[in-house]
Amino acid sequence: MIDYPKIKTKDGSLTLKNPHFNECYHSSEGAVVESLYKHIYPAFEVVKKDEVNILDICFGLGFNTFLTVLTQKDKKINVFSPEMDENLIKSLKEFDYPKEFQSIKHIIKSISEKYYYEDERVKIEIFIGDAREYIKKLKNIDIVYQDAFSPKVNKSLWTYEYFSDIKKLLNKEGVITTYSVATPVRCALYKLGFNLYTHPYENIRKGTIASLSKLNFPSADFDVKLKRLGGCECLRD
Repeated sequence: MIDYPKIKTKDGSLTLKNPHFNECYHSSEGAVVESLYKHIYPAFEVVKKDEVNILDICFGLGFNTFLTVLTQKDKKINVFSPEMDENLIKSLKEFDYPKEFQSIKHIIKSISEKYYYEDERVKIEIFIGDAREYIKKLKNIDIVYQDAFSPKVNKSLWTYEYFSDIKKLLNKEGVITTYSVATPVRCALYKLGFNLYTHPYENIRKGTIASLSKLNFPSADFDVKLKRLGGCECLRD
């Protein structure tokens, strides 16, 4: 196992702290809770297709992908995920996941050793390298789990130009989920024509849900905030 500090979160699950970015892979609220309530549950309230294409930015410890596999058993799931930290991926088969992950231990092992897994219901592809280059090869994505390290330390995955590339690969009915509520992040999405929402769950801090379609979620009221601020500035490459 790589020597990253282990952190126990409020829901009892473990996460790690990345020494390069000096941030944890999950908030203190919990790796499981965060994945379910900020990403999976809102995304699948929107996307009702039998086969779903997901871009998981970035793979990290894989909670978003693995919990999608565990909770969406009636769907065919195709996950495409970039990750810069190859040693982290190699170590996943040794990570202390919650006991619910036992049933997918074979998937975790395959990802850890081959960066790939496929069966009749699940396909997972890990790309070791630059996410900005990788996403240019993708199309027809239904869900983007925008779960990179924060704009403060990983600016390149939160800029206007980055989200412009995301818009190109996303289906018109697709959805972006993220923990970030930062004004520059919402500004970029807003200026690219996305409608901005937040999730309705009371057990976790609010995030952002973005879609080119109208959704049945609480509005983020970003246009109201823009009037109050007199405009906004996006992060730029």
